Amino acid sequence: MFRCPICCGLMKVHERKSLRCARGHCFDISKHGYVNLLPRPVKTKYDKTMFDSRKIISQAGFFQPLDALITEQIVRYLGRGRDNINILDAGCGEGSHLAFLQDAIRRETGASVLGMGIDISKEAVSLAARQYPGSLWSVADLAKCPLQDRRFPCIVNILSPSNYSEFLRMLARGGIVVKVVPESGYLKELRELFYEPDKQTYSSSGTQERFAHFFKMIEARRLNYTFRLERSLIPHLFRMTPLSWGAGENAFRKAPDVDDMEVTVDLTVLIGTMPG
Repeated sequence: MFRCPICCGLMKVHERKSLRCARGHCFDISKHGYVNLLPRPVKTKYDKTMFDSRKIISQAGFFQPLDALITEQIVRYLGRGRDNINILDAGCGEGSHLAFLQDAIRRETGASVLGMGIDISKEAVSLAARQYPGSLWSVADLAKCPLQDRRFPCIVNILSPSNYSEFLRMLARGGIVVKVVPESGYLKELRELFYEPDKQTYSSSGTQERFAHFFKMIEARRLNYTFRLERSLIPHLFRMTPLSWGAGENAFRKAPDVDDMEVTVDLTVLIGTMPG
């Protein structure tokens, strides 16, 4: 499944403690079960606090309609006749989406489902490995994925940066890529709270055009719903999204003093396959 991020050679498990390639490049497996395959440390703004909050929001059911739609689409396009399905979550965050998909697709199809989650944030992958030990987790760079060619009939990329060239390399023949992009209404209540009117709008048209440039577009499904957050969850919503970064130090002081808050989820789920 893995390939060396330095020389691209095949990697094997050594004494259940590390992954090694034939040239001797070695990466330790952490005590929590994930492997860090970054050749050198990378600093990101995605910290542990952000992913802790995202886990809490996810466990409250915030993304459940999205996860259910992705499950439906994967089952629809990959069919029910497979004995094994490998799913790569590229930009997996704290792992809640992949854990849901893995369990739901297993129930729907009866297939053996192997989930692989990669993210450049060590904090996110560490949290995922502790919470969901039934999947494989790796700290890795999407620009140079340490995974073998053509191993994944399904690659999901949910509200995360992409590297389509790498996705094409890793996608199995007949496989699908599922990309989720935000639309203009996504978390609009937070945009209205944090930003001036001229910075409150967002369009995914450029993202969709780029996706269609690399993949044969099968379907684009718009998903729009609202979710009511009780008072204790509102600060976690603020912390889980990069929207608060651009709002400056006063972002959390702008939080409304209310018992609950209704938030809009407005997304498009793109389904693509290999061109030609």
